[in-house]
Amino acid sequence: MLKTKLTAEDVKAEVHRFWNSFQAKATASLSDMYAPEATVFSSVSNRVEPGRLAAARRHREYFHAKSTIRASVSNIDVVMLGENAAVASYNFMFHATKVAGGVSGGHDEDIKQGRASHVFMSDMDGKLRIVHEHFSTVDKPA
Repeated sequence: MLKTKLTAEDVKAEVHRFWNSFQAKATASLSDMYAPEATVFSSVSNRVEPGRLAAARRHREYFHAKSTIRASVSNIDVVMLGENAAVASYNFMFHATKVAGGVSGGHDEDIKQGRASHVFMSDMDGKLRIVHEHFSTVDKPA
């Protein structure tokens, strides 16, 4: 049954649930947060990818036994787009060790000044899902 009205607090709770799932390496939980049609721009991507494909890539790169993940969020601003949709924009910090990829055998990733936007929408069952995600980083001056 569709919840009558989404609140900013509901959206903020989903942002925290996203990052808690990421840090816990909870593949199924993270993948389930995306709507089937969701799109994602990662902080290092030059193209959009499907949300559930992004979750699968994160599983491969970050969720193995040797990696560690730490993340925090701040300044969550929510803009309601109606009763069942909203945009959350916020800052994040992210650190991961032994990120898998390429032939190097793993590298560390450190984002000190990340920016994120999540567009959330309630599905037909009333579950809040990510329909778009965009992460970016603040470039350091040359």
